[in-house]
Amino acid sequence: MNYLSHNYSSLKLASAIALSLSGWAFSIAASANDFNMQNVESKAQALVDTHYNPKPLPIPAFLKNLSPEQYSQIQDTRPLWQNENTPFQAQFYLPGSWFHQPEVIREVVNGKVRPIPFNLGDFSFGNLKVPADLPSDLGYAGFRLLAPLNTPPNYNEFISFLGATYFRAVGKHAVYGTSARGLGIDTAQPSGEIFPYFKEIWLEKPQAGAQDMVVYALMDSPVATGAYRFTIQTGDSTKVQVQATIYLRKPVQVLELAPLTSMYWHGHGRGITAGDWHPAQHDSSDLVMANGNGEWLTRPIDNPLQIQTTTYSMDHPVGFGLIQEDRDFSAYQGIETQYQRRPSVWVQPVGDWGKGQVRLVELPTNNRDMDNIDVFWVPDQEPAPKTPLHFAYNLRFFLDNHGLIPLAHPVGTYLGDDPKTAGARTVVIDFGGGALTKLPGNMPVKAHLTAENGAQILSQKLEWDAKDHFWRVIAVIQPQTASPSNVRCYLTLDKQVMTNTWTYLLHAAKE
Repeated sequence: MNYLSHNYSSLKLASAIALSLSGWAFSIAASANDFNMQNVESKAQALVDTHYNPKPLPIPAFLKNLSPEQYSQIQDTRPLWQNENTPFQAQFYLPGSWFHQPEVIREVVNGKVRPIPFNLGDFSFGNLKVPADLPSDLGYAGFRLLAPLNTPPNYNEFISFLGATYFRAVGKHAVYGTSARGLGIDTAQPSGEIFPYFKEIWLEKPQAGAQDMVVYALMDSPVATGAYRFTIQTGDSTKVQVQATIYLRKPVQVLELAPLTSMYWHGHGRGITAGDWHPAQHDSSDLVMANGNGEWLTRPIDNPLQIQTTTYSMDHPVGFGLIQEDRDFSAYQGIETQYQRRPSVWVQPVGDWGKGQVRLVELPTNNRDMDNIDVFWVPDQEPAPKTPLHFAYNLRFFLDNHGLIPLAHPVGTYLGDDPKTAGARTVVIDFGGGALTKLPGNMPVKAHLTAENGAQILSQKLEWDAKDHFWRVIAVIQPQTASPSNVRCYLTLDKQVMTNTWTYLLHAAKE
């Protein structure tokens, strides 16, 4: 469904504010003979003219049958560039468990490509019982990077590339949560999703004192090839500059740029708990979007009963991302899971992405082990087969959400069933931050609440919390039984918009 836009004169600076968040830009300098992005693009272009022929290596049953928990016991004990005075080190993954596709990984030293020899003796296996005949030429399934992040001078893992084109990152004191991907194709389509994969990787050896790490990747799939350059910085947050060129072998149904993948099981009246006692379990709570016209939107994530796809048409997008709003342990009560430390992830286009859609796919789940949330950009125009599509964007993995959204915004969403009216829902939206933190409760703030598709707003009121300085909208809404309602809400003061727009696809309560 498309969102309804309206003009926000007070948000004209939104684009400039968002673009200034990163403070970093692409910088590619190399001599003519050095390995660079053009080498990878040439490989991707040549690959698109060949028949797709993946060659997965046979994996011993011992590795192939490992559970994810068992697989995690396998550790690379001799990082690449260890004791070489580099600001980054690399460790590698063996093929096994869910990760069967091998990757050819090389290093680039002073512009020249060198092989990275495989040595089975570099890996420890924890308490796993390793068969004596384990092959000595298994190769690699992925890699991770380390830096002296949390416990210097010791090196800590901060980004991992493993499986298809997936990668995930953390900054200081964060734990892994939402993942990114190089490319998505045909997610939630009846024909089935296609998963491209990185078949070749090049790790550029950083010089002493370098502030970033450069990784190149060659992508392949039955329908697309691609070349990628990742420039990675870490610190309080981890930033990834992505430069990509893709070639389609043939048309696809949905071409998905800058995809993010996350998990939402339940919380605040959304999702089925399946008997779970925790107040909430999710890697992300909200999808936030910034349109080129200055409008910002917050869409709380849900765990629906059936697959649910929602689209938001945009023109010249400023950014979008999956946000973990609540940072208090008490909101989750997960000593092991530590959801309050899962990073938010923001996608900031570089250059003009033109017209397209931010698409949100929500899949039903009854546990925390399934990534059931996907969000990505779908361009209006898909490139013709074998025609290069160049695009670039910045990714940021961070804990502190302050400063991302220029105005006040929804900081909490709570849903319940209304006991008085069949099918009606109670909707509670808390708006905080921005100028709202300085407003006294006697100011004439107004809530603008709408509900589409035949839904009725049975009641609504606006309350002010004097202690924490937020405004709460409480509404009872009755959607049509067979048709969910697109509900929208924002706050104004003297006709000036004070918040971004909260939007949600509200279903009728089950009787």
